[in-house]
Amino acid sequence: MKPSSAMGLMAGLVTALLCCAPALAASGVPIDGVLSEPRSALRVNDWTLSTAALDALLRVVREHKPGVTPSQVVTAAAEDRVLGGYARRRYDEAKLFAGERVRFSPQASVEASLATTLQAAFREPLAKAMGPAEGYIVKRHPLTRERLVALLDRGGKLRLDDRLPAARAAKLKDLPLIDGRVGAQSYRITLYDVWERQDVQGRDALYRFDAGFAMQQARQLARDRFTLGWAAQNSGLGVAGVEQLRQLVADRNRRNALARLLGSGEDTHYSSPEVERLRRNVEAGAIRKYYDSHKAEFTRTDKVAMRSMRFVDEAQARAVADQLSKGARFEDVMRRRGVARWVDSDAARRSWIAQLAFAQPPGPASPPIREPEAGTAAPGWFIVKVDKRVTGLHPPDSETVRFAASEAIARQRAASNFAGLRARLLSEARIEVNPAALGVRTAPKLLESGL
Repeated sequence: MKPSSAMGLMAGLVTALLCCAPALAASGVPIDGVLSEPRSALRVNDWTLSTAALDALLRVVREHKPGVTPSQVVTAAAEDRVLGGYARRRYDEAKLFAGERVRFSPQASVEASLATTLQAAFREPLAKAMGPAEGYIVKRHPLTRERLVALLDRGGKLRLDDRLPAARAAKLKDLPLIDGRVGAQSYRITLYDVWERQDVQGRDALYRFDAGFAMQQARQLARDRFTLGWAAQNSGLGVAGVEQLRQLVADRNRRNALARLLGSGEDTHYSSPEVERLRRNVEAGAIRKYYDSHKAEFTRTDKVAMRSMRFVDEAQARAVADQLSKGARFEDVMRRRGVARWVDSDAARRSWIAQLAFAQPPGPASPPIREPEAGTAAPGWFIVKVDKRVTGLHPPDSETVRFAASEAIARQRAASNFAGLRARLLSEARIEVNPAALGVRTAPKLLESGL
């Protein structure tokens, strides 16, 4: 698969609904009123989710989780709208999606996810409308490597980032790749459209002047553009329903980005400024309390009992390794050339073979390993076997404990703060539901989170 060709397979809104929400306290969504309009399923302040849009989401979600209820999807949508709206008002995209430059842009992610969701929701009628041979494509404009060179070649200059100068962007907008049609509506895919839908790998492919890749991406964009147009015209969603789903996808992305920014996201490798702020303020008493109740997290290897054999060349080492693999006992083979010893952490800091022993689990012997070169002597080959590992605990006042415990405590506090923010925002929002759309007689006072 070429770089970025997986763009069309990006997880749609359904995947986000199923598995990508930030971890939150198990509290529900308060309901403030009842909708009487039969075509409206949910209203959050002045935003409405139609019953047609809810039905589309349900069809897709139930392919993965057949037991999902309308109430669960409505709950997730309400949370996304409220938290995503807060993120939209509180932060600009540069801060909200900081560190995302190597990935797809927020807009590209929204459009690809929306198209994927619609394609899953209306698979059969959409496939029939598309036809067997991309009949929605009216014309393909040829693209050559030479043309890409003329547009994107930087003349050997170092590329510090992928942002296009305005003049270069205008030239890409003027280069058509595909003309398409959905119903009576025509559309055009340009090289700039392709550029905007790429991550760093895809843009790197364009900078390598891969015309085939550019056209493949243009075909994917043409398919997605047809999907959106067909859904607006023929699915029952209408233009408004498609836009509702687009807004919901964008709000889910913002909600997840907000959770990461505030330290409550699932990705613990993400560097959250809020977690860093909280970590700096963790008290020594809290660190000691965490250490006392999570000692299993602070184990370390104090020493290992190891045996090793050294060989002058690889052939000898391979021959002995073969004997061991066929059942020869390590102690029998090593009598002629090996040593046995205990090594501790101090030795591991000084000796490469001790470091290897600390990293190797007890049990089978290692494969032959070439020792590092040192001086003029020819390096030999080693086989190492660890017989026993003695573990202990890092001291409670060690830097290892201080850093790990303060990080864990900061993330706990960040998650608690985020749950509090969520509860406050939901209580301040006006959320109304249509009982008929939820399949119930009367609207509940509280919708329980369940996705």
